[in-house]
This record gives sequence, structure tokens and C-alpha cells, in this order.
Amino acid sequence: MELLGGIQRMEHAIQTPVGDPAWRPAMTRAVAQLKAAFAEHVEVTEGPSGLYAEVLDDAPRLASHLNDLVGHHRSVWTALEELEGRLEEPHSPEAVRWQADRLVGEVWQHRQRGADLLYEAYETDLGGET
Repeated sequence: MELLGGIQRMEHAIQTPVGDPAWRPAMTRAVAQLKAAFAEHVEVTEGPSGLYAEVLDDAPRLASHLNDLVGHHRSVWTALEELEGRLEEPHSPEAVRWQADRLVGEVWQHRQRGADLLYEAYETDLGGET
């Protein structure tokens, strides 16, 4: 599952009216789908043969930015697990929706930071090369 699709499914679930009996099951499914998509994203990016290793080989100047993204993976994963736990307990739907909305914003931001990093690694001309 692609990360973008997981984000969009979550956004759709967030927009479901909290009074709708399908709200909690829709949110639970959306969180599970986003969690699966994010796990796949982490698998593709981290590790010795992941995208980040390739970027590090090609643009070692970006090592600290890569470390930040890896740290952000842990933060997003924790937030996903917390949201999943809140859906299993009888929390206020409005509070869960607020938390889900913040999480979606965080994942969007992470995705953009990764895109910016790839642009910096492969599209930025540092000069001095022939």
C-alpha cells in the first residue's frame, strides 16, 4: 500500500460524521491501513539497502537530515500506535478525530520533508562539477 493512499483513506475517515455508527470502524480501518502503509514506507527507506542508504552514498552532506527523518519515523509510529489504542477504548470521538487530524498533518509533513531531501540530493547543483 502506498503512503499517499493511506493518508487519503485516513482523511476520508476523519471526515465521516462522529454520530455515524460506521465512524469508529472506518477510523479503525483507516488507522490500520495508514499503519501498514507507513511500515512499508519505513521498510523501503531504512536499512542497508534502503533509499536513505542510497541517498547517503550519493549525498553524504545530507546525513543529519536523513537521521532526522529516521527519528521522525519513530515519532509517527508511536503516534499511530497511540491513536490505534484510543480507538480501542471509549474515548471522545472528537478527541480521537483531533488526534487523527494532527497525525495526518505530521505524516504529510514527513512525506514532504522526504521529497525535499530527495530534491536536495539529486536536483541541487553544488557547482564545481564538470
